[in-house]
Amino acid sequence: MEETETTAAVADPDSLVSRVEDFFLHRLTTIDGFKLRRSQLDMAIAVAEHLTEGGPLAVEAGTGTGKSLAYLVPLMLRNSPEETPAIVATKTVQLQDQLLKKDIPILQGLLSTPRKVVQAKGWSNYVCIRKVETPDEQALRELGPYLPELRRQLINSGGKLTRQEAVLARRHWERIKADPLDCQKRNCPHFSSCGLFAERRELETAEIIVTNHAFLLTDLRLQREGRGLLPKGDVLVVDEAHRLDDVATEHLAVRFDPDRVYSIISSPLLNGNDGWLAACRFTFLMALPEVDFLEWSGFFDQVVLLNLKNLENLCSDIFVELQMVSQGQPRLALRPLLFDSRGERLANLCSELCMGLEEASSGMQAMCRDYEEKFEASPPPELLRLSQSLAGFGYDLQFLLECDSSDWVYLVESDPTSLVARPVDNAEALRVELFETFHSCIVTSASLRVNDSFHFFKSRSGLTDGTSELVIDSPFKVAENTFLGFSTSGPNPGSPEYPAYLAPWLISLAANLGGRLFLLTTSHRRVQEFHALLSPELATYGIEVLAQGEEPAPQLLKRFSSAGRYVLIGVDTFWEGVDIPGERLSCVVMTRLPFPVPSDELFQARSELIESAGGNAFYDLSMPLVGLKLKQGFGRLLRTESDKGIFLLTDPRASTKSYGNKLLKNIPCAGAYRGPTEEVFQRALEWSYLNLDFCKTSPHEDGLTE
Repeated sequence: MEETETTAAVADPDSLVSRVEDFFLHRLTTIDGFKLRRSQLDMAIAVAEHLTEGGPLAVEAGTGTGKSLAYLVPLMLRNSPEETPAIVATKTVQLQDQLLKKDIPILQGLLSTPRKVVQAKGWSNYVCIRKVETPDEQALRELGPYLPELRRQLINSGGKLTRQEAVLARRHWERIKADPLDCQKRNCPHFSSCGLFAERRELETAEIIVTNHAFLLTDLRLQREGRGLLPKGDVLVVDEAHRLDDVATEHLAVRFDPDRVYSIISSPLLNGNDGWLAACRFTFLMALPEVDFLEWSGFFDQVVLLNLKNLENLCSDIFVELQMVSQGQPRLALRPLLFDSRGERLANLCSELCMGLEEASSGMQAMCRDYEEKFEASPPPELLRLSQSLAGFGYDLQFLLECDSSDWVYLVESDPTSLVARPVDNAEALRVELFETFHSCIVTSASLRVNDSFHFFKSRSGLTDGTSELVIDSPFKVAENTFLGFSTSGPNPGSPEYPAYLAPWLISLAANLGGRLFLLTTSHRRVQEFHALLSPELATYGIEVLAQGEEPAPQLLKRFSSAGRYVLIGVDTFWEGVDIPGERLSCVVMTRLPFPVPSDELFQARSELIESAGGNAFYDLSMPLVGLKLKQGFGRLLRTESDKGIFLLTDPRASTKSYGNKLLKNIPCAGAYRGPTEEVFQRALEWSYLNLDFCKTSPHEDGLTE
């Protein structure tokens, strides 16, 4: 503490660094429960320096650092509210909620002048008031019982009802969500009370914008088309940055899928008399004499309505054909299919759709030009947007059909039925279109380094070698509070007998812990196998086994965190982003090293790219991906300084293969016990009796505390 105060005394008292130090030392310390950590202050100072000087900074901040306050304080203490906004992007809704409902309100209460903070969400997160108040016939049939409650929620929320707040099945939400194409904007009678446009207006004057990776990256595409939603910012903070590359892969992808067809082609028809097509007709009616209206409404019917109906029918035929040629396979390479006899009809239908999209777009543009010349009035802007959207859709579909770029992976997928092209490497797009557009960028996560190096993360996310690096170790006493056990025996985790081999020890451990156990696997098939083996036995101890897929992930986590006796089995969703502090989660068992699926087309393309450049795909891609996943999985266990728990890795390859020790360097292994599986579980049980307060000295007693 004395060192910190001395540093502050010699620094420029007006600099952002000095103001940040002063805020931590003299304001945050006034909050009950706040504990000043030198590591958190070090991160905050580094962020403040980069906000002042510019450039990118990558920070790996171990669990418990308090990294959100470490970047929020410098952001909120920046000079001049007239500066362009700072944008903070997270991967998960949980972290956004923490920032908006906990961290930022605390800081606002300590500022003499609070900052204007606005959350940015995409169109599909908001309800369209018009669709709820005056639903079309189909929506009325499907949503009739829900409409009174939705209308009540709209009134109570002031028009800002979001997907998270409206508890509806996805198919029902699709009927009432806001959509940029069928939105009537200022022509809508509900425009002044629309929550989405209220948010958009707030964004224009925001000082800090909180959003998610998906919105941030979707906006990159909109910026290319001149339709970006986020205002130009000078500072970008990306939290949970280890997921940025994955999110970019999905949101920079090119797609032909039901959602896009509905948005661009089907939606205007489904909205009937209340849709934006009706608004276009109304525009003609108000602006034209009766004789001209009859003529132009005829043009409209032919150029717009008839074209859209034909395009919709073509899309339906394509989706049927896709289902037939894919034959239920989850993924299928597109290029071989298109040039095979199986894909001949599909290729012809798609080519016909491309021509139809181009003709429809050109026809609408010509009608708009003729209208403008004849009547010296602007045509309906909705019609111009539709024309542009159809042209863009046609361009993307043609790109998918050509499938001739080695920079993309082209697939037919069955869930949902679609054509998708994903970029093999996102680095250049992220570097040029994201990071280089900001004065300063802060990227942070608890898992950025692999084998003590940021190289893999930077190479995948587009950060240059000139990026500053900072490592903040976790303040948690892992060696004292954790039992780590690594199996050296047992069958290969991919063998059929592996689940039955582990089951008796898992049952014994879970029974003695009263549940409180995460079982992490790498396939949904294994989830079901372990569930079938564990459920009957653990039920005799009053322990319920929850399996991923039975319910949405948030509901499963809520049940697991509540009072009760639970074991939760899951795959990707539960390896990261899960924050269950305290004794509710006291044991994490990883059943297999999380290597990528070698048959995955995108993984294969990325491997080939590395090999063609003279690298080694196993050591340059597979190993880093496993290392990061290990870090994330281990990070589920200890969430506070007082947490204690057991971490077991039962895949013997981690201890017996030459690459195992290199992988295990990514988690704290000091004092880990290595031995046969039976001994590892026995040592874990002995440790639990001595170190976990809720455990009793006799087995299978219920030590669950409320």
